[in-house]
Amino acid sequence: MTGTVVITRPRDEAEPLACELERRGYATLVEPLLDIVVLPAAVPPLGPYRALAFTSVNGVRAFADKCADRSLPAYAVGARTAAVLRQAGFPDVRDAGGDARALAALILRDLGPNDSVLHASGVAVAQDIAPFVQSSGIRIDRLPLYDAQPAKALSSALVAALYARTVGHVLFFSARTAATFGTLVQEAGLVDIMGPCTALCLSDAVAAAARALPWAGVAVACAPTKAALLSLLPAAEAS
Repeated sequence: MTGTVVITRPRDEAEPLACELERRGYATLVEPLLDIVVLPAAVPPLGPYRALAFTSVNGVRAFADKCADRSLPAYAVGARTAAVLRQAGFPDVRDAGGDARALAALILRDLGPNDSVLHASGVAVAQDIAPFVQSSGIRIDRLPLYDAQPAKALSSALVAALYARTVGHVLFFSARTAATFGTLVQEAGLVDIMGPCTALCLSDAVAAAARALPWAGVAVACAPTKAALLSLLPAAEAS
């Protein structure tokens, strides 16, 4: 394997991913660019709701810590979120398999007019599900339970690796993370040494944010899943 793989996810998700990649033979560097801060917001009574919706693992964790009720169906944006819901004790988990549009389609399939869904989320969401169901009469109440606060600077380890030209690829799972990385690289005056690095992105929106920097290449996963993103690595290594 050539080139260190930089993992930009929050630390609690980045470290297990680093272990997975190291088992495959990749050198990794964990560089969390977002710090997850749980907000003091309370979960309202669930009586008015027919279901819960989750578009992130952090939303699941924040909700599960604040509320013991597991009686409602829980709609998950993808497999990882669904797995964490099951680990948290939700018996009825419905996996949309990828993105907010697919999650909205699953809700539209199962629910009807005048039904209400509580969406446990972060302060910022990559894509809100409410507009996709608005015409159906289904109401989505979004409850921000955590905030993802951006890093203020790149770590000394990453700066040293960039100067040493040992970074091969940077993994981006969100547009906000990619934008934060670009801002910090520019502030550190490192734009001119990004040439050997490749950006591997979860979606077209993430890639659009990453393209603020002059990468050797920008690759986009064929589906918005971790497995699809990691499948880019062998081809990126070969290029």
